[in-house]
Amino acid sequence: MNSERGGCRFVVTTHEVKPQIRLELFHDTVSVLRSVKVEFEVLGGTSTDQARTLVGAMNEMILGVIVTPNG
Repeated sequence: MNSERGGCRFVVTTHEVKPQIRLELFHDTVSVLRSVKVEFEVLGGTSTDQARTLVGAMNEMILGVIVTPNG
């Protein structure tokens, strides 16, 4: 199975006043992700500042995304 890789970063967005974390690819290199948006919900009560702190740590330690089809 062929894996696709792409450099990425995470950003904080808000939805209905609640913070969310969105995955952004640096380049359009992961074909399966071209037509989707990937966002992560955080626990209720998480402040925007806490989400920014988490995103900062994620961006320092996560280099990219690897996608491999099942089967």
